[in-house]
Amino acid sequence: MRAALALILWLAAPAWGAGSCMAIIGTGEVGGALGMRFAGLGHAIVYGSRTPQVDRVRELVARTGGDARALIPQDAAQACGILVLAIPWEAAESTVAGLGDLDGKIVIDVTNPIRVRDGRVQDPGLPASGVELLQSRAPRARFVKAFNTVNYRIMANPKAAGGPVSVPLSSDDAAAKAEVAKLVSALGLEPADVGPLDTARYTERMAMLYVDMLVRGGPAYEFYFRPRR
Repeated sequence: MRAALALILWLAAPAWGAGSCMAIIGTGEVGGALGMRFAGLGHAIVYGSRTPQVDRVRELVARTGGDARALIPQDAAQACGILVLAIPWEAAESTVAGLGDLDGKIVIDVTNPIRVRDGRVQDPGLPASGVELLQSRAPRARFVKAFNTVNYRIMANPKAAGGPVSVPLSSDDAAAKAEVAKLVSALGLEPADVGPLDTARYTERMAMLYVDMLVRGGPAYEFYFRPRR
């Protein structure tokens, strides 16, 4: 019943071009921060949530403003040409597998395959990076690893870092990477092209270091790649 209602709302809403519509899969701190920032840049935001009608999600949609709305994840993914995966890693593979046809869509992967046990970050021991595994679930989607080394508070307000913050970009699709680099710059962050998709194996470990320092209560740093002159 809920899915049917979401589909009716989707069909009744105004049509958006792929370039102006972004599906934010996930409505937590990261999804909310990016959704509100991208909405502020003029993008129409569709949040993907398993429970789009709960108060917490409805309040996020209201704060986002504009034409923002929330649908179940598959409907949100099908509504837009750009997707942002802002969900816990534990749900990432099954979520991507359930989003339907992603052929040709840009998928910005913000997830990190991180486990925290006994107050320390542990390597999950995956055979490849998390984003490479997700790409195998949707081989014709245009995956770009991005934002996974940035705290959601810095996404919301880059000036809070007190200086420039780099966003490493990994992708096998040069055009998709260039499009995401523009989005990163528009948010006030600095895109850093670090190479093909498999380089996400290293940036996901950067995220492990970042989270480990936070859970240990150690000093907090933001990553900045100073260009070599």
